[in-house]
Amino acid sequence: MDNASDRETAQYLESARERNPKAVTLIRNAENMGFIKAVNQGIEESRAPYVCLLNNDTQVASGWLEEMLEVAETKEDIGIVNPNSNTFGLNPKRGQSLESLAQELASHKGEYSEMPWAIGFCMLIKRKVIDEIGLFDEIYGRGNFEDADFSKRAKSLKYNSVCAKAAYVYHRQRRSFIKFKSFKQDFGRNRDIFQAKWGMMQRLLYVLTRDDSAYIEKIATEALRLAGQGNIVWIFLSGRMGFLRKRFDNCFNVFVYILPENFFKVVSIWRIVKRKKKFDRIYVDDENYGKRLNSFKKFHRAEVIYGK
Repeated sequence: MDNASDRETAQYLESARERNPKAVTLIRNAENMGFIKAVNQGIEESRAPYVCLLNNDTQVASGWLEEMLEVAETKEDIGIVNPNSNTFGLNPKRGQSLESLAQELASHKGEYSEMPWAIGFCMLIKRKVIDEIGLFDEIYGRGNFEDADFSKRAKSLKYNSVCAKAAYVYHRQRRSFIKFKSFKQDFGRNRDIFQAKWGMMQRLLYVLTRDDSAYIEKIATEALRLAGQGNIVWIFLSGRMGFLRKRFDNCFNVFVYILPENFFKVVSIWRIVKRKKKFDRIYVDDENYGKRLNSFKKFHRAEVIYGK
């Protein structure tokens, strides 16, 4: 998909098509139609059992696509796969090559984390998902939130989005968008459209002090469900309960923190109060702790919920 690129890029793509006309189909748009329309053009032209969207501002490491395909084939209900990436906070160390980083990740071959939705910079999609839910929604204009919307539609039909831990693609984020002066305005508009359709993402915190396996399992199930809906979930555990961290290893937007047991209440309240991006709701399992936390409400501004 050549979305009105410059002359040098257009010539390069044309030469690639001429070298291998049976393998390469080139579609040239005379003007930039925006990411979504161009992607939909390409999807409609293709016939393969998988579609992989790959932005022009990416750099791939060896084995990236093979690993994503392997993860996609792991389970029937995996519909969309992202690679690991700096977009998700995994940056190469200073002076480290992408190939070196990819070699480090090889120990996670076949592993994946569940995501509330996939990100469109590099997105592997099973054809049957597209057949069932359709193309990307062009109401999102040039782009932003169309990938999340697509993923949510897939999820409504029980197709999950995951991140393949051993695949790596570096993304120079938003390089294609920054040239548009209306980017911030378009981003806000699309965010409002997405939230009106799917609801607002919330920041949720669970503060767990009780060493009660049945209760903890109930909370874990609830937290994973809320995370799967697109909310970001934090869990504060006291030191003796650190073994529970593994329960959340494969969920992308659940963050578990082990706080010192002896000063758990003081440290946890301090971390809640000083946080810049405030929590929307805080779930606690200790009524006295909840009352104490509520006394600081003017600082943290969250709704405190006591659960038995």
